[in-house]
Amino acid sequence: MNFPQRIKLGGLGRALPALMVRGGGLGLQFLMSVVVARVLGAEGMGLYTLYLTWMVLFGDLVSLGMPIYALRTVAALRARDQDRSIASFVRRALVLVLALGGLFLLLPWWQEALIANWITGDARLAPAFECAAVGAWFFVGMRILAETLKGTGATQRGIFVESATIPLVVLSVLPVLVWRGGIDSVGMLWLHVTAVGVAFALAAALWQARSRRFGDDAGGESVPAYSPALWSMWGGTLLNIVYVSLPLMLLPWFATVAEVGHFGVAFRLMNLVTVVMVTLTAVYGPQFAAAYALRDVTRLRLLMKRSQQISLLLIAPFLAVFTLGAEPVLGLFGSEFRDAKVLLWILAVGQLFNAGTGLIGYMLNMMHQERTEFLILLGTVGLMLVGMIAVGSVAGAVGVTLVYSGGLILKNLLSVIFALRYLNRLETST
Repeated sequence: MNFPQRIKLGGLGRALPALMVRGGGLGLQFLMSVVVARVLGAEGMGLYTLYLTWMVLFGDLVSLGMPIYALRTVAALRARDQDRSIASFVRRALVLVLALGGLFLLLPWWQEALIANWITGDARLAPAFECAAVGAWFFVGMRILAETLKGTGATQRGIFVESATIPLVVLSVLPVLVWRGGIDSVGMLWLHVTAVGVAFALAAALWQARSRRFGDDAGGESVPAYSPALWSMWGGTLLNIVYVSLPLMLLPWFATVAEVGHFGVAFRLMNLVTVVMVTLTAVYGPQFAAAYALRDVTRLRLLMKRSQQISLLLIAPFLAVFTLGAEPVLGLFGSEFRDAKVLLWILAVGQLFNAGTGLIGYMLNMMHQERTEFLILLGTVGLMLVGMIAVGSVAGAVGVTLVYSGGLILKNLLSVIFALRYLNRLETST
């Protein structure tokens, strides 16, 4: 068998092309964030941050866990030489998610003021939820296709779609709009929605070209889009995004819109760092799934260790720059954002621990331990929610950020403990 040989290529050398594509996307995303912040100011950036947060939340809510399931299923089909089953599975997955998701997203689109008042206590933030509902539909379709591209080996194309397309569209169109008279914060939201739609269309075109390699469906095994495993994956995905976005969900109750904008800039800087880890999931995700399919515990341990080493190697320099040079970095977004330096420092501590544990949560999912990951996230989110409400009511944005970083550290330590325990059990049973 030549497949195990493919697994052995799981080091930095294999990750390098994907990291280069992601690096270009990171640069574009950073530039887009700087330009948007300078155009909108702190309050406008606060509305923009809420829109991005809820677009992703709505998208994951209607995703049914399909992006991760699609990656795992496609990688496994390729490993078993069942390429003819891939295209039909992806079609069924897209139809299922986009049809059900479209129906659900009509609610926040039609009742945006009611939703905004219920979630943030301020109906004036309704445009963020209206735009988020539309953007989420495009976003979830793009995510499924991008993960599928990665699962079939087209890693760079999948990463380009999800990381570079949106900032390329925004940065191309925004200068024209500013030159023609400017753009307000709501207009900026709709520009971003349009960019997400373009990313979805590009992902569909790339997948159409890629799927021709697998031939027609004749003779292929029919793989259903629905699986009971989706429930745990969906719950884990939702909890993960709530866990990541919880400070932005709660901050409107404890801070002004401008303070939300300050936190949003610091948070997006940290997201640029975590995107590096998302890139590594594109490389290591299929390898985790394939190694588990072969019950190769030695390979799983090696992949876990490599993911931790590479994560630290790649992320530590970014964290050093953001910590030691917090004021000048934040000043790029505008002088009013320098006040977010304390928030950036606190977030950097949590991300350092996140990098040190590698892709441990993703590894649990690829080993079919999504229920364990779900329970870890559930407990962590519950503790964070209580802590943010209690500390945020006293210390505002700083208190919410402290609890968030603490929760990040706790969750990853628990995932490491349970992953090692499962590997030990798997080793003794094989």
